[in-house]
Amino acid sequence: MTAWRKPTVEPEDHLDEIPVPKSFDGSLFKRLIAEARPHARLFVGAYAVLLGLFLLELAGPWILRGAIDGPVTQALALRERHADAFESKGFVRELWIWASLYVGCALATLIFRYLEVAHITRTGQAVIADLRARLFRHIQSLDLAWFDKRPTGQLVTRVTSDVENLSEMVTTGLCTLAFDVVKVVVAVAILFFLHWKLALLVSISLPVLIGVSLFFRGGARDAHRLVRARLARTNGYLQEVLSGIRVVQVFRREERVSGRFASLLARYLEANMRTIFLFALALPALDFVVNAIQGATVWTGGIEILGQRMSYGLFLQFWFYVKLLTNPLQELGERYNVLQSAFASAERVFGVIDTKPTLLPSAPNVARANAAPPEPFRGHVRFENVSFSYVEGVEVLSDVTFEIPPGATVAVVGATGAGKSTLVNLLLRFYEPTSGRITVDGIDLREWDLGVLRRRFGLVLQEDFLFAGTVRENLVMGRDEIDDEVLAEALEASRAERVVASLSGGLDSPVAERGATLSTGERQLLAIARALAGRPELVILDEATASVDSTTEARIEEAQQSLLSERSALVIAHRLSTVRRADQILVMHRGRIRERGRHQELLRQRGIYARLHTLQFAEA
Repeated sequence: MTAWRKPTVEPEDHLDEIPVPKSFDGSLFKRLIAEARPHARLFVGAYAVLLGLFLLELAGPWILRGAIDGPVTQALALRERHADAFESKGFVRELWIWASLYVGCALATLIFRYLEVAHITRTGQAVIADLRARLFRHIQSLDLAWFDKRPTGQLVTRVTSDVENLSEMVTTGLCTLAFDVVKVVVAVAILFFLHWKLALLVSISLPVLIGVSLFFRGGARDAHRLVRARLARTNGYLQEVLSGIRVVQVFRREERVSGRFASLLARYLEANMRTIFLFALALPALDFVVNAIQGATVWTGGIEILGQRMSYGLFLQFWFYVKLLTNPLQELGERYNVLQSAFASAERVFGVIDTKPTLLPSAPNVARANAAPPEPFRGHVRFENVSFSYVEGVEVLSDVTFEIPPGATVAVVGATGAGKSTLVNLLLRFYEPTSGRITVDGIDLREWDLGVLRRRFGLVLQEDFLFAGTVRENLVMGRDEIDDEVLAEALEASRAERVVASLSGGLDSPVAERGATLSTGERQLLAIARALAGRPELVILDEATASVDSTTEARIEEAQQSLLSERSALVIAHRLSTVRRADQILVMHRGRIRERGRHQELLRQRGIYARLHTLQFAEA
């Protein structure tokens, strides 16, 4: 059998996942209390159930003592003195009463056990549901640059598995563990009341039990943080493979992908083995200490009984109360283990929540004067000496200056990687320029309310996203102002009415995830209809015809003639045939605007645009 060894933290384990030495983080616990505060009534109910259960646990041994020291002891004593005239009926009747009380107590305990599990679990799930919703809302508010550095699978893990793991902190930490402290204090006080000598013996032994429980805590949190990190990596890889399953199968990468996934699973198992090792070692050690305490209690209690300083019933009651005392202390190690796992998840969840968007809805030093847009909205866009880098030191755009006059169409062409789509990202304020500024109607983008501004845009991407649902839901996207009449106009203008007409359910036809049941051209036409349904004043088409056939492209071009005639528009295109009618064409090369002008003007310059035109139409 292979010996267990401590797993090492590999460089690929993300920096926010590596272990920290702090074994109890009071700040995390306080934050969870703050999350739980809106559900205070549920916690009060949970504590009431725990209190009722504790009183029943105290009542059981008291009833046993009453039965043994009462009718049983009295009957035995009377039989010894008057064996011939002994009559047991009266004692049996009294014993039956005590037994009935004990059975009733047991039934009540059964009910309260159910209430304990049901109510505490409900309390935990209520807190977790709110936290998960808050986390998801916050993730949606973060900048695209933040998502660029994090695999989707890891984010899914944080919203699902990590948040669910926090329910253990709520149920175990805020409910059970907190009440266990009360139980221990009360139980110790009752033991001293019953028999101070035995209670003193037990009390002297308790620090040993607590010490053993906490001895194994050292690496628990580190181990659980590593488990969560490697689970996130495994989920991230799984999500990536499933998203690209077609590529995996086409290139026959199944065996290599399976090998990589098996490697990740092995590392995840390795991290889990440490937590299992610590847990497996702690339980027998705790059992040994508890058995030693019980053995000392039997020895001392037996001497007290022989000396007639303690009754049988009192010893039995004391014995059960010792068990009532040692149970929460014995479970302390296990619950600490659970809490460490929850702390590891809490760090990850609150780490995301604490991440602040760098792109604020509006500049912090600017009054909200532009929360309401200027009327009329003209759609006058200016890029003024804009430079930008996704990675520090590597410029994607360099000193870009141009404008889109109201109602004009500006097209941007160039080779892949020239920076065309980056212009769209900056105009929609997904990113901030490294230097320079962008204005709409003379107002800096940083001074606009993002929600107000983006409602003015109509965006169509090269590979637009369709959600699982219906065609109508994908076109409306929750915008209440869009009715059937508006949809009909949008479908007609985008030439997508034929797509909807070909579907058996029309607008209520189901759409598979990512629009998998539709062709590329159909998805693109529906995406254009979705943009038009919002009646935008400024249209952005990012490679809108790059992935469609010639017939579909012709339909889109027909729609564009009426669509763009009275709107400001930025059109990004590889196919030069789609930009001939633009009011101005910008030719980008390595992040700079190298040429600008209308179609015929650029052809006469015999520069980059003319070469691109010759190459494309020569291939045609």
